[in-house]
Amino acid sequence: MEDSADRGVRAFVTDVVQRGGSATPLKGSRAVRVKGVDGRSCVVRVRSTTRGQWMARRQDGTPGSDSTGSSYWVFVDFAGESPEFYMVESDEVESGIASDVELWLAERPGRVPTGSHPIPMSSVAHGHDRWDLLNLNRVRDTLHRKEVSRPRTRPVKAVKPAAEPEFVDPRTAIVSDFGGYRIQARFDPENSNVEITRGPMEGRRFGHPTTAANALAKFVSDDDAEYDGWTFWRLDDPSGDPLGKHLSRSG
Repeated sequence: MEDSADRGVRAFVTDVVQRGGSATPLKGSRAVRVKGVDGRSCVVRVRSTTRGQWMARRQDGTPGSDSTGSSYWVFVDFAGESPEFYMVESDEVESGIASDVELWLAERPGRVPTGSHPIPMSSVAHGHDRWDLLNLNRVRDTLHRKEVSRPRTRPVKAVKPAAEPEFVDPRTAIVSDFGGYRIQARFDPENSNVEITRGPMEGRRFGHPTTAANALAKFVSDDDAEYDGWTFWRLDDPSGDPLGKHLSRSG
């Protein structure tokens, strides 16, 4: 199932194209390079929600933390029948996060400025449909489709490539929704190891589901509570059964 982050990027790219521009998602990030109708381009970071507020990171308020070099953030709201878009300059978003984090740190000295940071509608409402900031048309052309021109070549006989064996990961696909993120992972029943495959701490490996759960909670929300990995994780399939319940049945 497509998560809200991917859905937001896709909706934003579609609107950009229909407003006369072009959009190229940047690999490894929720950011898009946008070229406006006048040929000028900029990088836009995309955040999506279905619940009225968006999630960023506390680190996003730290100067130099944005590896994409973005000029704007776009906040996509899926709460209604069709997506709504809010464009805000990166400097404004990041300074707002920095101010909030400064107050958060002052409340309890010794805190570490990591984890998720909520961005409410009140902080971005003034950027509703500010497509002009991206040098795009305010009115969509829903018939417009992105065309790719290809040079004409002489037809050649197609040679069917040899089929390569498809790799199938034997580990159990698991998932957890925590702190505004959907975190996907793989669980190895042979040794109880967990590898984060998508979301915060992607690529990290842990020796037990509970270790992974508590590390993620600390990283995402600075939460010191103890979590049970067998209930924190659930199967990434239509059943959505807790991992512990699945193992007790299969064992």
